[in-house]
Order: sequence, then C-alpha cells, then structure tokens
Amino acid sequence: MTDFSGILKEIIENHKDDNKWVESKHEEIKRVSNSKVGSIGEEFIEKLCYEYKLDCLFPLDHKGNRARQSPWDIEINGVKIELKTATEDVSGSFQFNHIRYHRPYEAVICLGIAPSNIYFNIWSKADIVTGKAGNLVSMEKGGNASYKLTKKPSGLNNINLFSELILNFTNNFI
Repeated sequence: MTDFSGILKEIIENHKDDNKWVESKHEEIKRVSNSKVGSIGEEFIEKLCYEYKLDCLFPLDHKGNRARQSPWDIEINGVKIELKTATEDVSGSFQFNHIRYHRPYEAVICLGIAPSNIYFNIWSKADIVTGKAGNLVSMEKGGNASYKLTKKPSGLNNINLFSELILNFTNNFI
C-alpha cells in the first residue's frame, strides 16, 4: 500500500525553510490561522491603547455590537485607522496585505510580529495613496482594489515607541 503521507512528508522536508520561529518568543503566532493574526493584532493594539490611556473606539453594527466587517478597524484619539498585522517572512520582511484605497479610514497602522520583536508604523491615508509609506503592489492581476505593502523591520518602529508616536501622529493629524 502506498504511504501518501510519507511521500508528502519527504517532499516537504526537501522544501522547507529554516524555521527561525522555532523556540522564539512569539512562536505561537505561527500556529494560528492567517485570518486570526489580524484579530490578534487588533486586540494587541486595543490593549496598548488601554495601557497608555489612549481613547479608542471600534465600529459598531446596527445592534450596537463591535462590527465584524467595517471600513476601518479602530479609532484612536479621533482618527479612524485601518490596522494590518503581519508576521515576518523567510526573507525578513512583513507583507501587509489587503490595503484598500476606497475605504473611509484616515490612517493605517502596520503591526509586524517577528520571532523576538514587535514593530509598527502609522501613516496617513494620503501617505499610503501617494506612496510616501512605500511602494504598494496590487494583489490582483490587473486589479486595483487591494494592495500589499512590504516592509523590512528598518522601515518600522520598535513597539516600545507606540504611545509616543501614536500620540504625536494623532495630535498632529489634520
């Protein structure tokens, strides 16, 4: 009888990357589905806002519950923000996916989780649209509705600067 799983395992062994996440500080994030990584990022930013006593609100649905689908994810100090979370890939970059121009947010926070560090940055929607935040690449062949922003850790800030940089950004937001 053919051992299909054994064949597949052998092929995977020949193609797998060196796993920098094994026994790292943030290893567990690689064990959740990609769709939950965004929820983890949202909850993390929410807890930081409470920790630093920043005003934060979430979009509500018609029943007054936190909306699951909304054009923005969190409002911090009056600024509506789209939040993108990514884990560091094998090349040492973060791929922040599904950035959309047509949604009515005012800024984007990119939260990058590396094996042993946490990074972030915030840009206005204007900086995103004009490319000042970095080069956006369409995620759809021939499409222009959803983009990804690739960043190295050097293009982000250490999370220990969160309170200072978010306050500065929101206080100066026009």
